[in-house]
Amino acid sequence: MQIVKKTFDWAGRVLDEPASFAGVEFHDEVYFNGTMFRQGADFTGAVFHQKVWFEACRFSRKADFSNAVFYETVEFRDASFDDLAMKEATFYKDVWFRGGKFNAQTEFEKALFHAEVGFGQSVFAGRADFSLCLFEGNAGFDNAEFIDEASFDNAVFIGKAWFDVAKFTTVPSFDRARFENGATFENTTFPEDTSPVAAQLSELAARLTG
Repeated sequence: MQIVKKTFDWAGRVLDEPASFAGVEFHDEVYFNGTMFRQGADFTGAVFHQKVWFEACRFSRKADFSNAVFYETVEFRDASFDDLAMKEATFYKDVWFRGGKFNAQTEFEKALFHAEVGFGQSVFAGRADFSLCLFEGNAGFDNAEFIDEASFDNAVFIGKAWFDVAKFTTVPSFDRARFENGATFENTTFPEDTSPVAAQLSELAARLTG
């Protein structure tokens, strides 16, 4: 495993080659804010011990953070992803994706959020998979827009969840999802669908909000 002990600052860079940080362990703060990854980025299994900034990053092609571990706060606000994988990633402190643009499929399957997570005002253009996620802190999806399928199957929300003013273009799936402290769906837009699944979802939203 490669270890980076000093502050790592690649903020604002334009990377024309594939970026590989797989398995790298960062001991100090990491700055990628405003960086453009034109050929994708591989952070699989990377470990971040201090705060990380990916604000306003542009990830062309695939960005893979599967099995990455973040011990401190992570900033992904206003970042743009063409294809994102964060399967089984672990976040010990707050992580912010507010205003993010997820332009293709987004995979968070089995991710662990031990603190607060925010996806407010984000746009998911492709399928969004949050199945089997654990949200121990509050989870905010307020004003988010889901243009394709969204799955929260078997997800566990221990903190409060907000879906207020979110918009779902297709019927999302919350099969066997658990909300330990409730959720709010105030002014949430669901598709005009008369199927039993849509009816059950509307009943779930009403019950959790109440």
